[in-house]
Amino acid sequence: MEGRQSRCETKWSNAGESRNPGTPDGNKLPERPENHKIRAMYKNPIILCDYSDPDVIRVGGNYFMVASSFNFTPGLPILFSKNLVNWKLINYAAENIPLEQYNFPQNAKGIWAPSFSYHKGIFYIIVGLPDEGIFLTQTDDIFGKWSSLKLIYKAKGFIDPALFFDDDGNAYVYHAYAKSRCGFNSKIGVLRFNKKFKVCEGEDKIIFDGTEKHPTMEGPKVYKRNGFYYIFAPAGGVAEGWQTVLRSKNPEGPWEDKIVLKEGESGINGPHQGAFVETPFGENWFIHFQDRGIFGRIVHLEPVLWKNDWPLMGTSVKTGLMPGEPVLKFRSPKSSILKNLKNPFKKPVCAFENCGLEWQWSGNHSEKFAKAERSFNPDAENFRLAVLHCGSKNQNDFPVLWNSSNVLTQKIQYENFYLKAVLDVSSLPNGSRAGMIFLADEYASVAIEKTVAGFDFVYLKSKNEDLTDDTRSEIEVYREHLKLKNENQPVKIRMDFISFSTYSGAVQFTVKTGMGLKNSFKWKSDFFTTESAHWVGGRFGIYAIGNANADENGSALFKSIKVRH
Repeated sequence: MEGRQSRCETKWSNAGESRNPGTPDGNKLPERPENHKIRAMYKNPIILCDYSDPDVIRVGGNYFMVASSFNFTPGLPILFSKNLVNWKLINYAAENIPLEQYNFPQNAKGIWAPSFSYHKGIFYIIVGLPDEGIFLTQTDDIFGKWSSLKLIYKAKGFIDPALFFDDDGNAYVYHAYAKSRCGFNSKIGVLRFNKKFKVCEGEDKIIFDGTEKHPTMEGPKVYKRNGFYYIFAPAGGVAEGWQTVLRSKNPEGPWEDKIVLKEGESGINGPHQGAFVETPFGENWFIHFQDRGIFGRIVHLEPVLWKNDWPLMGTSVKTGLMPGEPVLKFRSPKSSILKNLKNPFKKPVCAFENCGLEWQWSGNHSEKFAKAERSFNPDAENFRLAVLHCGSKNQNDFPVLWNSSNVLTQKIQYENFYLKAVLDVSSLPNGSRAGMIFLADEYASVAIEKTVAGFDFVYLKSKNEDLTDDTRSEIEVYREHLKLKNENQPVKIRMDFISFSTYSGAVQFTVKTGMGLKNSFKWKSDFFTTESAHWVGGRFGIYAIGNANADENGSALFKSIKVRH
């Protein structure tokens, strides 16, 4: 990966297959058996949320997805489904990134394009960090803790790795190259994988060069079927590219190639990186992402049929013509009847204990960042955020929010929604701020600042003329002193997000306190518009920060936190 640009409940199965379970020769969509649920039509996208570079495996009757997480922690989100259409976030595989530099946000760096494998009862996730190398984590319990990320091959610019266990006992790591790091791209390389020591060994070997026909080829996913090795890989760039499939009788080539999926007249740009999966009922599907600007890299599902040992994908399953185009809707995959599921988790990894899984920090985190407090409303959350100075850069004595790890955010999941919270500022120390933020390429924030004179309302916006990964400064757009009746007077903050195109949206903040009192305060911002985010979708959330002199025993209590659409 390089380039700018629901609940499912059932009884768990311990049966499992590897990434390459084999596929029947069916050349038409199978009929629905009588003992399975009625198959409705599904619509794309199946996930309107930024799960970039998705990879999917099936183990028994269960499907698991992993996606990129960049600098955000916990990282490597894991989603679960029984039918490939409805997905639920269930865990994270990486609590933090075990490298010191990620203690501060390394925006647009970190965990790029992971891939899933399942082999002899062990789940593996392998991932490329573009500046550091290829890392691996594993577990025998996908619902519990994963091993800490382990460096298995040190290299700069080795990205999008896929671990493939062949049926002859050999194992390989296929990968792409980031031109921004190593000076070239459009090629696929392979390394041997030592299964005993869990490391890559030997020299890297380039096995396919897509420079002429498939420029910017990346994100290889490897499968074996009917004696052929297949590499599914996107090319042409995130925004305007296509899906290529390579085929060979040898795991290192030479390769035949075909373009199997392209935007065409569908209006679904990309279509980019993803995963092939076979269901227990012999159906074949392909999951991929589409770059939707501020909404991030959202997830689509395409039907797949095989003809002459090549995959027909998307509209090709009906027309027989290659390349196919992404479908807007299609008959849902066959799936078992869903039953109530008692949560199998011992304790999923999350940003802090008892918070929703959607929340992530902007960099590595620790237990002192926050804690959840009891909420008497089951539909709302109460968080106490510690006032911390966790930024790598300062401006006017305060850490710049773009470079602060202790900013707690989540992804956009709806085309229109709002976030609201009640802020208790009674524990804010002098020299601290607590507030709400919307982050994209640029960002805007409202905050309450504690000064020696009391409390000020502050409206901030970012400024970045060069649009580099690591540089942001902040502009104080508006400031007003608040005449609170006392420190316990609550401040109500709300952020409304409104989409105004397929790729963009606008945010408006509202802040009010003391309504009905003599010194009441109410303020509403202009619309902050944005059309793109920084390699990720837009994010929104809350924070509590302090300058160098702020008492780190201070805190901000956000009560009745709700996201609604």
